[in-house]
Amino acid sequence: MVIRMKKLLVILLAAASIVSCAKPEVRLNAEESMQKGLALFQKKNYDEAIPLFENSIMEAQTPDIASKAQLFLADSYFLSKKYPEAIPAYQQYLDIYGSSEDANLAMLRMGLSHYALMDKVDRDMGAAEGALRSFTTLREKDPAFAKEHDLTKKIVELRNMLAKRELMVAEFYIRIKEPQAGLKRLDFIIERYKDTESYEDALYDYGKYYADIEGKENDALRYFNQLMKENPETKYAKDVAKQLVALLDRVQKRLDKKGAK
Repeated sequence: MVIRMKKLLVILLAAASIVSCAKPEVRLNAEESMQKGLALFQKKNYDEAIPLFENSIMEAQTPDIASKAQLFLADSYFLSKKYPEAIPAYQQYLDIYGSSEDANLAMLRMGLSHYALMDKVDRDMGAAEGALRSFTTLREKDPAFAKEHDLTKKIVELRNMLAKRELMVAEFYIRIKEPQAGLKRLDFIIERYKDTESYEDALYDYGKYYADIEGKENDALRYFNQLMKENPETKYAKDVAKQLVALLDRVQKRLDKKGAK
């Protein structure tokens, strides 16, 4: 027992000696972290640079260092294709330093991060909505910057994608006999997405829906006429012409029947 105790004591003393000889962890200040982070960033070692920029933000004593560290942190996530992490990092920068000269670039890259996360049109559209919000805000804020980066093209693409998604959902609801939910979606497209490819689809679907309901001929005529008036070359032109003839014939027959009574 005594021998075991002596052995245990030796082990504890040795461990204490190792601990006492170990160098205490040295915490880098903001400037040191920034310099080391930038060196790694320039070598494209973004993953290694990230904790250094985070430390620089925590240790920063001035807004100048904090803002630079925040932007380089976001850029490190962006350039390493860690887009889910890049988005809140850029948002944090914009929330605090939104009037800085680098704010446009931060918003652009935040939008591009959303854009890179977009999935197919039949999936969640959160990323597309985020990208559209960033690009639209940036175009309104600085049209020249938006033109330089060809954001209008992306905005058109995103609006068409979101409108198509709404149309798919609307048609699904109408198909499963939940028309009110479907018509609400069509209304949203007609109101918000007049500049998209799905706008004329929404007008046509609305007219077709009412055309199949006895007594709703006037509503169907209104949507079909609006479609033909706004886009005479629509892909639905031939079908709408047939629908209009049939609807007018139904209305006339009903009036004749009513007059005969």
